[in-house]
Amino acid sequence: MKPLLLALVVAATPGAAQPTTLKAFLDACDQQNVDGRVSREQRRRAEAEFRAAWAALVPTLSATAAWTHNQFEAIANFPNPQTGQVSQLVIVPKDQLDAALRFDVPLVDTTRWFRVLATDTAQQAAAEREQLTRDVMRRQVVGAWYATAAALALRESARRSTQVAEAQLKLIEVRYQAGAATELEALRARAELARTRQTLADVEALVATSRRTLETLTFTGAPQRIELPVDDLHPEAPVETFEARVEALPGIRAADLDAEAAARLSAASRLALVPIVTGQFTQRFTNATGFQGQSAVYTGGVGLQWRLDLPTFQNMQVQAASEATARLGAERARLQARDQVFQDWSRLEASRQKAELVAAQVAAAQRAAQVAKDRYAAGAATQVDVIQAERDLFSAEVAQIQARSELATARAALRVSAGLPLAD
Repeated sequence: MKPLLLALVVAATPGAAQPTTLKAFLDACDQQNVDGRVSREQRRRAEAEFRAAWAALVPTLSATAAWTHNQFEAIANFPNPQTGQVSQLVIVPKDQLDAALRFDVPLVDTTRWFRVLATDTAQQAAAEREQLTRDVMRRQVVGAWYATAAALALRESARRSTQVAEAQLKLIEVRYQAGAATELEALRARAELARTRQTLADVEALVATSRRTLETLTFTGAPQRIELPVDDLHPEAPVETFEARVEALPGIRAADLDAEAAARLSAASRLALVPIVTGQFTQRFTNATGFQGQSAVYTGGVGLQWRLDLPTFQNMQVQAASEATARLGAERARLQARDQVFQDWSRLEASRQKAELVAAQVAAAQRAAQVAKDRYAAGAATQVDVIQAERDLFSAEVAQIQARSELATARAALRVSAGLPLAD
């Protein structure tokens, strides 16, 4: 809780410096994200379960003590023929005191041994799943970061489009007052301004939701300005290069460890047919000495326990099915990991090609908008031409922003899905 409280205090402090880089938000996510904290607690629980299972293999000490008041006491007197003295043996005293210390040592317990091995494997799997959760969270933060950057860039474009519509309306109203423009042109200008303002309102909502998503993932206030990275549009290595790294992914290692743990539990269920051998040592203290005549006596021994029943055989089948399911789960995890790498690589290639094409589209739309304005000012084009050119320019800018955001997200997602570190 301390990192979370510290982040909230810093965020509430006036003038406090807020993180402004993606790396800072990724670090904040590693420390404060709820899913990440849950995975860390699950790992700690798995470690505690391993220690608890291992502790069952060490000797145990138990102590008991009791006081019993008996209505009648039983004392036997035995005379010594040689000395003539009489010895008393307390069989049942009036107030009986008993205390015992007992040590139990598991000598042979194959079932428990394999269960300890299974919990050891399970804690390793929990550690891998913690890393897997971290990768998933980082992937989400990268997506939210670039989505916020795209929303902010889209807001700038919408504001520019609104300003152009406002300037166009003022110009048309002046010309209308001077009799150089028709009422229809003035109405069109007002409608276009209303449309751009509606678009700006939608974009403002998109900015708010994008920022909120980023803040929820990292518990850190989103900066007011995020720049989309400039990509040189270089192609990535062949997809086979990234697929070759699948075996090193934490999700695959976790699935393999789960299968190994299930195999050990299955072996433990079969070893339930092996007898359990235990040793015990007991030290007893009592005032009911009986015929031994000793207030402190000890006993020791070795015991063997063997149980054969129908539930044992049924449990073997259950554990065998669990093992088979876990192995199929590991196979499925490999297929999903390869598919994810292929999808991310294909999405990156498509985004890269879109980014190349949309740049030319924006340049052409900008030129078309300027030509339409010049022709309208010269009386060679209509107001509809200007409005349509501005709409085309806004659509091209939206496409460019989306392409740049998708490309940046795809590059980061591919590295995460292939187990590579994110570029700075």
